Amino acid sequence: MMCVICKTGSCSAGKANFSSFVKDAFVVVKHVDAMICDNCGEAYFDSKATTYIQEQVELAYKNTADVEVMKV
Repeated sequence: MMCVICKTGSCSAGKANFSSFVKDAFVVVKHVDAMICDNCGEAYFDSKATTYIQEQVELAYKNTADVEVMKV
């Protein structure tokens, strides 16, 4: 798969972190299966990984505190 961001790199399987703001919280999901560009580092998540990310984000937001560390 050619990277759609840099248009020069090719993607291979690896692990990536996903981060996002959810309402008033910043959530990071670590070590998610992804296709990663060998040139720019852009990560692409398939539907299975996206479902996993959504579940983890909802869990983290529901159980949020002022400071939280989650190990996956």
